[in-house]
Amino acid sequence: MKHIIGIMGNISAGKTTLCKLIEKRWDYVFYPEEVDELVLNFYYGDRKEHAYNTQVFFLSSRFRNWWHMTISPNSGVTDRIKEEDIHIFTEKNYRDKFLSKSEKMILTHQFDAMKHNIPEPDLVIYPHTEVDELKARIERRLLKEGKVREGERGLLATGDNYLEDLNVLYEEFYPRYQGNKLWIDSKDWKLVDDEGSIRYESEEADKLLRLIKVTLDQSG
Repeated sequence: MKHIIGIMGNISAGKTTLCKLIEKRWDYVFYPEEVDELVLNFYYGDRKEHAYNTQVFFLSSRFRNWWHMTISPNSGVTDRIKEEDIHIFTEKNYRDKFLSKSEKMILTHQFDAMKHNIPEPDLVIYPHTEVDELKARIERRLLKEGKVREGERGLLATGDNYLEDLNVLYEEFYPRYQGNKLWIDSKDWKLVDDEGSIRYESEEADKLLRLIKVTLDQSG
């Protein structure tokens, strides 16, 4: 039976690692978030200037991913869900006054119009991660991926509350999401070794996949 799993969560919460584990162990197709170096660097360089264009870009690319999963005969997993664009990132920019009320309304209308053709996933997983751990992972990722993620360096600055504010928004949104869902604390699952390789055949991976399967089966 075909299933679709969406992973939502903060930057460096472990979404992609979890997607790759599910892809390899269960033979799902992984639909990664479309990340554009220029878009991200412009956004982090001047959020007020580029907030609206960035949200339009990610909203359209997100639905393209979800449409491909919808029409595919294969089970799929992706590292963002549709609702994050509106309830997390658009909301964050609106609260920071980087989006106007009318811009938020337009984005919400676009989301509402597009979502009618996309069924809800069978399961949404939220790997919650504390800010200190997120920053440590971002720092390691910057060393590994270089300029593709260079715009994220500002998130590590002392006094920058971006990641903390996103965690607050996720914790507000999670209870409101009405679909089948699973909250995990990512620190409790050591899926990556000290060299950065995913531990596909580990006891931790087996335990987590069993938990996911039990929750997935509840979707019917």
